[in-house]
Amino acid sequence: MGKTFSLITPLFLALIITGCYTVSPPTNPKLLSEKVRTTSASGEIKEFNEQSKNTPTPPMVLPSVYQNISPFTGKTISLAAENANLHQVLYLISQSAGLNLIIDSDVDANTTITLTLNKASTEDALDTVMELSGCSYTLKGNMLYIKQYTTRTFSIPYIHTQSSFDSSLGGDMLGSGGGSSGSSGSVSGKFALNYKNPVEANDFYKQLETNIKELLTPNGKFTLNKFTGTLVATDTKKSLDTINDMLKKIKKSASRQVLIEAKILEVVLNDTHDLGVDWNTLPGAIGDFTFGQALGLENFRKGGVLAYSDKHIDAIMTALDTAGDVQTLSNPRIKVSSGQSALFTSGKLIPFWDLKVTPGTTITGVTTPALYEYTRRDVLDGLSLGVTPKITEDGQIILNIVPVTTSIEGEKSLQGFTSTGSTTTTGTVATAPIISIKEAGTIIYAKDNDLVLIGGLISNVKKDERSSIPILGGIPYLGALFSQTSTKDEKHELVILLKLNTVEQ
Repeated sequence: MGKTFSLITPLFLALIITGCYTVSPPTNPKLLSEKVRTTSASGEIKEFNEQSKNTPTPPMVLPSVYQNISPFTGKTISLAAENANLHQVLYLISQSAGLNLIIDSDVDANTTITLTLNKASTEDALDTVMELSGCSYTLKGNMLYIKQYTTRTFSIPYIHTQSSFDSSLGGDMLGSGGGSSGSSGSVSGKFALNYKNPVEANDFYKQLETNIKELLTPNGKFTLNKFTGTLVATDTKKSLDTINDMLKKIKKSASRQVLIEAKILEVVLNDTHDLGVDWNTLPGAIGDFTFGQALGLENFRKGGVLAYSDKHIDAIMTALDTAGDVQTLSNPRIKVSSGQSALFTSGKLIPFWDLKVTPGTTITGVTTPALYEYTRRDVLDGLSLGVTPKITEDGQIILNIVPVTTSIEGEKSLQGFTSTGSTTTTGTVATAPIISIKEAGTIIYAKDNDLVLIGGLISNVKKDERSSIPILGGIPYLGALFSQTSTKDEKHELVILLKLNTVEQ
């Protein structure tokens, strides 16, 4: 026993000593050559910043989308009701959805409902009851509010402007001003065409107020702020939905526009085309040229609607160049809202003066001289073109077009007596222009990207031409002896091209 203990004791001590011994790492020349780094706090910060620059930014982790769970989700209801009280039906639906029910005092308690539901969605059942009763509901947490009348605000983006359009064509062709004595009446030959679009018809907000009053129930009311275009209406859900549908259609119609690109041309006809441009050459030029619609313009010999294309434009310009010298009078381009009017004018204004004479008076020896007042009037010598487009729901363009041309051929003077103090003389008291007028009016149907062609408006123009003997005709004062001035009659045809394009906002 003693020998055994003495043998174990050295072995135990050897194990303890071995466990406490630290083994040095193997010697590596490369590791021995590296310097031991001692890093300060500022150095660690600098190193962290450098690593941040080189490390890509981790992707953003978005939170999960929060979804509002409807109290009607997954819930159905079955019931059969015949002339049941509205309050009882609403109670059953709210009980099925697990909601608290609050019914406003404006809801008619005598309203009855008849319906049959078999495992219908609770939400669909409530919507059906609301539609039948004319009520509306709102959810606030687990509270179900039922109201007969609700308030809704509508925005009406419309500029408060008023426009009018009035065109009167024709008149008494025989100029009857009265019959002779003993006759039963005067003979007249009157043919007139009136296009009237009064201010009242274009008063947007006035028309809107009238429409809203007709759509509201007897207990409904509304407030319209024309300055901001804000409409606040209080009524049943059904009436407010009807007003909302009407406003959507009005906004859609008001936002539609027609881009009208006009080209007004004048052709000085040559001797071979004194009857006007020969539009019959167009089919031979392009083969498939056809007018989609003829224009019923009495004073315009040719017109129609055709699809716009480069081929058609080239054919039209070729026909014009063949007929004579072509001059461009104007190239107006304008956007017109559907239902609004636009006016194109090309020419010059010629002034005339009207004289108004207030005779002098003498009272108790005091003489008041006559008063002469001159009023200026401007007359257009040129073209006036009025257009009113209307876009239908299927995209068709209804165009009311009224071209009027006027040319001044001379003056008419009115002679009368004028007095200066006690002296009375005869002289011109007023002048009026002698105007040659050609006018027309029609309504046409066109499509987007169509071209409206109006031609055949021919007028006679007198032009002075001076011919002289070379060199001698240019001598000052004496040149008139070697030159002469003659008047030449020219025929001019006016051609109007209108390209139409619908524009949606």
